[in-house]
Amino acid sequence: MSATAPDLAAVGVEELEVIVVDDGSLDRTAEIVAGMGGKVRLVRHERNLGYGAALKTGFRHATGSLLGFLDADGTYPPEYFPHLCQAVLEGAELAIGSRMSGAESQMPLVRRVGNALFAALVTLVGGQRVRDSATGMRVLRQEVLSRLYPLPDGLHFTPAMSTRAIHEHLRIVEVPIPYHERAGRSKLSAARDGVRFLRAIVWTALLYNPVRIFGGLGLLATGIALGLGGWFVALRVAGVTTFKA
Repeated sequence: MSATAPDLAAVGVEELEVIVVDDGSLDRTAEIVAGMGGKVRLVRHERNLGYGAALKTGFRHATGSLLGFLDADGTYPPEYFPHLCQAVLEGAELAIGSRMSGAESQMPLVRRVGNALFAALVTLVGGQRVRDSATGMRVLRQEVLSRLYPLPDGLHFTPAMSTRAIHEHLRIVEVPIPYHERAGRSKLSAARDGVRFLRAIVWTALLYNPVRIFGGLGLLATGIALGLGGWFVALRVAGVTTFKA
């Protein structure tokens, strides 16, 4: 992050505070951060509490007016933080580093398809276009955090945040960023975490606007009923009166 300090200063971020949250890891995270001296603050969980819990711990310990975060697995480019900060300083309340907006991406096909589907769902239930609802690189104004809570402790933290941000009418800007394949094994399960993402998006939307969800389901059911009814009428007009198994 020290390499980005001049570019951050150029857009108006003069002071930089770096916090690493060690979520009960069994690797050398704490040792490496401790070796950095006072440049980086280390906050440790005695046991693993989850992705979202780690981020919320970082937020509680942060003192700045802008809060930025990214995963420490090498997938997100910290050198793009000045672009996200600039978007917030120019009026946005939440800047999202979008992996789905045309920049170079090494995201596996399964995850790319999944992220596109979740973004489409957030767009549908929120009524605002979102290209990447689950990205793990964001910058937001500290004062809007209370409007985004409560947020979950797990990996579904980010899609829940995106959904709440839209329904809270935050000014959101998506900044295209490149994405690289992570270092090490991913803990993300396409099936298990996909269900959690879906549940987080739908339940968050239900809290704000149940009519949009249930109304959409009602319209879908009505459309299916009308389609089946029209098909049966067409068959009857054609002289079909019985069906064979």
